[in-house]
Amino acid sequence: MLTLEPLRDEDSDALFAWINDADLVALSAVFRPVSRAEHDAWFADVRSRPDVLMRAIRDDGALIGTCQLLVDGDEAELRIRIGVAGARDRGAGTWAVRELVRVGFEELGLRRIWLQVFAVNARAIRVYEKAGFTRVSDGATCVMEIRATT
Repeated sequence: MLTLEPLRDEDSDALFAWINDADLVALSAVFRPVSRAEHDAWFADVRSRPDVLMRAIRDDGALIGTCQLLVDGDEAELRIRIGVAGARDRGAGTWAVRELVRVGFEELGLRRIWLQVFAVNARAIRVYEKAGFTRVSDGATCVMEIRATT
């Protein structure tokens, strides 16, 4: 069963490994190695910031990824990473994006959620389109958005 939950202390090691996996990071950002000290400072910061809703994606309790909303007023940027290779292409990303969008609109009262995605990342673009996002700009990096219906 898939769930979105707050990060736990024990999630830090997996997130540290994922951010230092060049092949994984290349799907969503420019890779640069992150030191343990940098990661630990980020991990503490992201869990305490009121403008960041970051959630662990768990499958039967096991951490498989993370997703987050970076809130700015009544809109937010969505980010997601499925860190466990075996969990990809199984619907977890689509489920997590839909659930985080629901939380953003219904619980946080957002009016717009947007994201950036590399145009070559067809897998991610399919996930976002299934969740209702539409492209608002194209190029090497696409911007996609979804708006509240009310």
